[in-house]
Amino acid sequence: MSTSILGLPPAPAELKAVIPYIQRAEELKTQDQIVSYWCAYYAAQLGISLKARDPSSREFLFALLGALEQMKSDLGANDAIDVESVSSAYVENFALKVFANADNEDRNGRSTRSTAKKFLAAANFLEILKTFPKKDISETNEDKIRYAKWKAADIAKAFREGRKPLPGPPGWAEE
Repeated sequence: MSTSILGLPPAPAELKAVIPYIQRAEELKTQDQIVSYWCAYYAAQLGISLKARDPSSREFLFALLGALEQMKSDLGANDAIDVESVSSAYVENFALKVFANADNEDRNGRSTRSTAKKFLAAANFLEILKTFPKKDISETNEDKIRYAKWKAADIAKAFREGRKPLPGPPGWAEE
């Protein structure tokens, strides 16, 4: 990762699992600072849970925690940061919009490489809901995460193979 908008050093290999969430935080830093904050927050939670002890991992996590504090201070008092039920609803609505956008493109047979990226982003945003302890991530959202990851891979594979991606879920076109 080149220079980070969040001012983070490159993520060490031990923390590679946090990279997609840091990328989402970076992408949204100017468009939606609240979702950007929750992406970075989830990355920090995930990074800490990995228990990486090496100096570069510790340095990265300290930088991330510092960036989070700065983001929170820039946002000021905000229910979508301070009130868990509001936060989880905000993130879930955002994630479902991204998912619906990708799904509509796909089902209308207009999939592009960008559609695959949207599906992957939607899966990441839905995974961020795991950050909210009271928010039992619904089975529907778990299904959407699996479907979005599968769909992103399926579309990407179609483009690699030089064929048009099949719209909808597996077997949908035959029905």
